[in-house]
Amino acid sequence: MVISEIYKEMCSIMEQNKNSDVNFEANQLIEFVLGKKRIELRDADISQQNYQKLIEFAHKRAEGYPLQYILGKWYFFDLELSVGEGVLIPRQDTETVCEAAFEELNNISSPAVLDLCSGSGCIALAIKKYCPHSSVVAIEKSEQAYKYLTENIEKTGLKILPFQADILRFDDKVEEENFDMIISNPPYIDPEIKSELQKEVSYEPEMALFANNKGLYFYSFIAKYYRNALKDKGFLVFEYGYDQKEQVKNILCGEGYKIIKEIQDLGGNPRGVVAQKM
Repeated sequence: MVISEIYKEMCSIMEQNKNSDVNFEANQLIEFVLGKKRIELRDADISQQNYQKLIEFAHKRAEGYPLQYILGKWYFFDLELSVGEGVLIPRQDTETVCEAAFEELNNISSPAVLDLCSGSGCIALAIKKYCPHSSVVAIEKSEQAYKYLTENIEKTGLKILPFQADILRFDDKVEEENFDMIISNPPYIDPEIKSELQKEVSYEPEMALFANNKGLYFYSFIAKYYRNALKDKGFLVFEYGYDQKEQVKNILCGEGYKIIKEIQDLGGNPRGVVAQKM
């Protein structure tokens, strides 16, 4: 079959998934399998083996299986990161949280940063790349996610210090007043709305998604128990769900932090906060 016919067939299959950008994703899959962009292939004949691969991937997307997991990689800023089952997929909205962190870190000489619930390492690695004068520690509990974290450290060549540990039991190992910033995109989805989420999300690791206390558990824990790890006037930066702004602000203010900046995502929704230890 020629590529133009395969492209149309793939788009038709993937249209079953309302969350799929079929034109973009068909092109991504073609480039992944064939190693060339569709426009470069023109109407070249494709082998039966590659045709079967492309149609198999199109059906996976129709079922909601994440494109990022099929490709085995995804971009965060301009960092190409390895991803797959067992690790949270980096998202553009998280870039807006990182940008707010960069603003503060670039005003500090040699800042020390702690990234909690690091996952693929996207936040920690972005901080090291765009604030190269910083030293960054990344903590991740999941064995699967930690493998991606260490792989991405090696892949990018960015020097950060990873630990595989449970952040709920790691605070006693963190020296007091050691960090200029603690940043985290923790699990924050209320388990009660699990059935309402997009199909794609169901393939991502539950431990990176859901938290008790209506998704607020980690904010309360980190704000309280990691406070001593922050230097005086140090920053605590959180990503949160679009409807959690007031609850997270109340948690932070209750633990003695001052809200410095509220962060909006690319859609203009509340997405995070920069707070300062007072």
